[in-house]
Amino acid sequence: MSSNNVRQRCAALSSIALALHPCLSAASGFALLEQSASRLGTAFAGTAAAADDATTLFFNPAGLTQLGEAQASFVTSGIEITSEFHDSQSVAALGQPLGNSGGDAGDWNIVPSAYVAAPLGERLVAGIGVNAPFGLKLEYDDGWMGRFQALSSEIKTLNVNPSLAYRFNERLSFGLGADYQRLQAELTNAVDYSAVVAQGVQQLVASGQLPAAAVPGTLAGTAGLEGVARVRGDDAGWGFNVGLLYDLTEQTRLGLSYRSRIDYDVRGTTRFTAPQTANPIGAGIIAQTAAPGAALSNGPVSVDLTVPDSAVLSLQQTLGSRARLLADVAWTGWSSVQELRVLRDSGAIVSITPERWHDSWRYSLGTTYALNQQVLLRAGVAYDETPVPDATRTARLPDSNRTWLAIGARWSRGPVTLDFGVAHLFAEEVSLSQDAGNAAAAGVLNGEQSADVDILSTQLVYRF
Repeated sequence: MSSNNVRQRCAALSSIALALHPCLSAASGFALLEQSASRLGTAFAGTAAAADDATTLFFNPAGLTQLGEAQASFVTSGIEITSEFHDSQSVAALGQPLGNSGGDAGDWNIVPSAYVAAPLGERLVAGIGVNAPFGLKLEYDDGWMGRFQALSSEIKTLNVNPSLAYRFNERLSFGLGADYQRLQAELTNAVDYSAVVAQGVQQLVASGQLPAAAVPGTLAGTAGLEGVARVRGDDAGWGFNVGLLYDLTEQTRLGLSYRSRIDYDVRGTTRFTAPQTANPIGAGIIAQTAAPGAALSNGPVSVDLTVPDSAVLSLQQTLGSRARLLADVAWTGWSSVQELRVLRDSGAIVSITPERWHDSWRYSLGTTYALNQQVLLRAGVAYDETPVPDATRTARLPDSNRTWLAIGARWSRGPVTLDFGVAHLFAEEVSLSQDAGNAAAAGVLNGEQSADVDILSTQLVYRF
């Protein structure tokens, strides 16, 4: 194994996936569904058909034609993630102790969103929404056994979505929206400088610059050397969303919506905090790898990223005078994520990481029941597939299939409506077996990741 290979891999550990390996999120991959408390109460069943408040703008803009009057909706969702790694004979990186199990990598996160809609005539409605379609956060304890693969990962998105909807007749409506989306990401991981020194020593011996007798002392004097790599990146992109709403009968409504891909050229900066050592040979190797243009030098990096497109087919069926049945089949085109190619500004390849994600499906079923004119109850279940194959699952995004159970309620009085939703996501325990392409520099992480997610959401709707 060449020293260049190890150095490149260490750099890759810091800059890999400026935006694509952000964290564990509440929906599949790194998507978020927390744009509506009213929809959360039915486990996001019927999202493209149930057009009863301005949050329909995100799920199907055609639903704006059903509101009847101007309104504003404000949503706040709290998401608690529990994510723990269970070791099964992991292997320490070269010259390093194995470390702890990482603790609970999840925490509470707040996801706000807001929507405003207003009629522009009898048939035309305009609206605008501000929300976060992707994101959340995952952070392991310092010194954990997967620290050379991931320490902390955070992604934030801001999506601004102006929309128009037009009602052709009493049955058919069409909606179209533009999406301006901005993404920011920050990632950290430990760097095994003991492995970097070891490979540098190997190269020096091979070139005749260091006697073999000096190797044991150098390695002993540079054992346990760790640094930290931090990368920040951001970009903005444009996309669109489109939808149709069709009433088959007075009791049966179908909704169909599509949200486009958004392409990013994520640019950021990698910064390394290298350890100090009194060993002169080790210090020289570390200084060489940190020199301008070297593999572990500070500087700009970039990665092309495409967030996936998605489509939803929804049903709303009225059952008598009080109840409704809601159903969703949703598809997300995660197969757009096949590899991560990380580049320096010079065009040099830092790393190519295979992902091989596949398209995923989500199925949900929900119901609402009106107790009276003021109170509406909701409940729903869903099954959410992960797009991440076992072979490429990482500690940055230990995604798994999830089953949703949700309940919610709505209270209305005059122009004000309050919505509440609660959901628990049961995530399947999944295996992790990763060495980030180099067992010497990153160790081998073997074990299982278990996770659960709780979501609490509130929504205020005011009708003008």
